[in-house]
Amino acid sequence: MRDLYVRDDRNYTYLGVRGFGRTADYISRVLIMTNDRRMNDAVFNQGFISNEFMLDTNIIDRIGYIPGSGSSVCGANAVLRIINVITKQRQDINGLRLTGETGSLGMYQGRFTYGKQWKNGADFLLNASQFLSHGNDTLFFPEFSEFNNGIAHNMDQERSSRLFSRLNYRGFTLSAGYANRFRRAPTAPFGAIFNDKDFYTVDRQIYTDLEYNTRINANLGLQMRGFHHWYDYHTIEAYDLNAEKFQFLRVINKDVAATRWWGGEFKLTGTQFKDHKWVAGVDFQYDQRQQMINYDISPYYLYNDSNNHGVRVGAYIQDEYHLIDTVLFNVGLRLDHHHLIDHLQFNPRVGLIWHATSTLTTKLLYGSVFRAPNIYEWDYVLLNANASNPNNREELIKSYEAIAEWYPIHGVRFLGTVFFNDLKKLLVQDPSTAQFVNTGAPQSLGFELQGEKHWDNDRLIKLSWTYNQTDMRDEASGNNWVHAINSPRNLVKLHYTEPLFNDRMRLRLEEIFIDKRRTLSGEAAPAYYLLISILPLQNPFLASSLLSTHIMFWISIPK
Repeated sequence: MRDLYVRDDRNYTYLGVRGFGRTADYISRVLIMTNDRRMNDAVFNQGFISNEFMLDTNIIDRIGYIPGSGSSVCGANAVLRIINVITKQRQDINGLRLTGETGSLGMYQGRFTYGKQWKNGADFLLNASQFLSHGNDTLFFPEFSEFNNGIAHNMDQERSSRLFSRLNYRGFTLSAGYANRFRRAPTAPFGAIFNDKDFYTVDRQIYTDLEYNTRINANLGLQMRGFHHWYDYHTIEAYDLNAEKFQFLRVINKDVAATRWWGGEFKLTGTQFKDHKWVAGVDFQYDQRQQMINYDISPYYLYNDSNNHGVRVGAYIQDEYHLIDTVLFNVGLRLDHHHLIDHLQFNPRVGLIWHATSTLTTKLLYGSVFRAPNIYEWDYVLLNANASNPNNREELIKSYEAIAEWYPIHGVRFLGTVFFNDLKKLLVQDPSTAQFVNTGAPQSLGFELQGEKHWDNDRLIKLSWTYNQTDMRDEASGNNWVHAINSPRNLVKLHYTEPLFNDRMRLRLEEIFIDKRRTLSGEAAPAYYLLISILPLQNPFLASSLLSTHIMFWISIPK
């Protein structure tokens, strides 16, 4: 996607959007959804996009991508983007698929996917997958050169397991998912002992969702759903308790987060009025358990034990109105109550869409959205210093966007976008107290250009360029504006797909350029190019199974 960039600290994967990518924010400002269901957890508001993500890529049909500051229907956390991952349907599988992959660094992955439809109309989809990577045998970190010569041995392992199922019958859809990921952290974060095997992170998620869709009449649709989510995380870390006294004492610390939340949604969709399509609804979420614990195992010492709970309720309405045949006016309003905020949140979103010609469409978009402090920012205790800050307030963003899309001939598309994001009361962690305080106010101004050509045989070439100027006030330098941390000014992406041998094989090439970025220390991480080639080979057999082999390589070239 044209304006996204990814960063990985060998523990979690982080997502930057149009030059805004706060380090260690756990993707809390992007709303990650699957099949229109919110998946960000209820402690860190974390959105997962890597091997800890709920779904295996084998069953992803498409990814919905809503730019700007969210939507009136989806609510909080959509500060920068909404990414909605849509799974395949039973008919996309229609039988059994077995997939195996292997690669360098001891990588193995296996998948099992099954889809079936019965004569009574019920259909079923099941996917299970297992991923394992040994990673690099040795990794060098110059900042730890005094410890084992800065080399981490066998500290790059990762493994994950996923399970997803969906059953449809007469308007009812029952979905369930499970994901479990284990990851070692070779970078020795949070003061851990370098090259110590007792540092690893475990993330476990489970969810169930029951949805009912029906038509009350020809002009009125009804959707009701209920859900229950679990998320558990823990990290084991070995650290030197007496490091400052020059007396080595190895202690094992355990950091735990456990959360449970459930809720539901009631939504109506209507077309009773001429030239109008409206949506109205109420969603409810009860954060039943939001627990964080941190303690030394031996000798036992408790640093943090907090447990919260509360209710989130939102009401929304949205209308699409054709002013004339070529002009569409979209307006949405949302009202939210959040248990960590003292007052109600009211946020509008407005769009004006003009189909100037049969080949040219222009859009003017405005939106506002809020993000409440999460429990980690609100109530975390670091060592013996109470870092909780119940006076935190919500972050607010206003976004403005102008878009032009041109389709000059069949299969050709050009896109141009100008955007401005204004974020207030950004929660920033104070390094001296470890508290999160509302002191940030970043602004981002930029543009995007994209061109693509899609042939009838699925050959595709796409080129995009995103430029942004994202600045923040620097209190240390007298509130002067400075370029934001982890904010590349230029992103350039080239994609090419070539079907081969009657589409039994496809060659895919990706070229990505990420511009240099300012680091926390004020230095610059250099720009780099990334070239990826994928050659998947697919051979149907037995009329119901599919065997896939993938050959993949990538090259990273510093600028």
